[in-house]
Amino acid sequence: MINTEFIIHLEFIMIRIVDSHREQAMSDRLRNPLIWLLIAVFALFNTLKPAMPGTFWMKLLPAVSILSMLGFVLLHGPRQIGWRNVAVFFVIASVVSWCYESLSIATGFPFGHYHYTDKMGPKLGTVPLLIMPAYYAVCYVSWHLGLVMLDRFEQRGDAVQTWLVPVLAAFIMVMWDMSMDPARSTLSESWIWRDGGGYFGVPLVNFLGWFLTVWTIFQLYAFYARDTDRAAGVLGTPADCRQHWMQMAALYAALFLEFLSFAAFPPAGTVTDKSGFTWNIKDMYETLGLVALYSMVFVGLLSTIKIALAARLGARS
Repeated sequence: MINTEFIIHLEFIMIRIVDSHREQAMSDRLRNPLIWLLIAVFALFNTLKPAMPGTFWMKLLPAVSILSMLGFVLLHGPRQIGWRNVAVFFVIASVVSWCYESLSIATGFPFGHYHYTDKMGPKLGTVPLLIMPAYYAVCYVSWHLGLVMLDRFEQRGDAVQTWLVPVLAAFIMVMWDMSMDPARSTLSESWIWRDGGGYFGVPLVNFLGWFLTVWTIFQLYAFYARDTDRAAGVLGTPADCRQHWMQMAALYAALFLEFLSFAAFPPAGTVTDKSGFTWNIKDMYETLGLVALYSMVFVGLLSTIKIALAARLGARS
């Protein structure tokens, strides 16, 4: 004989599941337009940056860029990985990046010898407060694009996700720094390299330090996420939530639009780094645009294709 209480309990669970899906659908109807609007504004802002030097908007550039990315994570993250994991990722990224940055400013390891100027705003010790959210936001996107590259659309906690995704995500993250660092430092002087360097005033060791730093962030988060209970809240395949995955590829695309735009419309002139070497600004921006084109654009395009194919295959199965 069927237990009546069991049936009632089962019906209650089913009602709660249906209600949660309805709440999620209602939330997404509000959330998704906001996310796409934020991405569109961020993309437009980055595309128009070549016209901003000397204007009021140039002074707001660091804050607008970083806060836009942070806003994306705060809208997208809770749905994608859950609030707890959003918070854990933020703590890991912030603590690790602040420690490595502070260590390098004091000792030269791992990035080299440099210091931040007042253009980045208030500091925590010797590191501007805006730096930690910047690491966090781009780390969040890079981590998920690393998952996409290896077709890990669901949390598995296997060896691939624990060991390979952090390495791949670190490469994706460093692509952004290689496209950005010379313009931010040598030209804009948001931070200054004491001895200059061969990459338009930036030393080679900086990019090795970047890889170490972001790999540490991703590896620690991978160890944390290996526990499937703690990883609860990760959404499923693109067949179920294609738009959510596409939004991350779109934000990454919005990042590289800046470098392509400056390569297309570079300002004229020269700039001298702290070692006394003079660089042609047009050459700098064209080179950074090429680096972005064949690294960041490639990752963004391949991610979009893989998400679309996974969604299509999933819909057929």
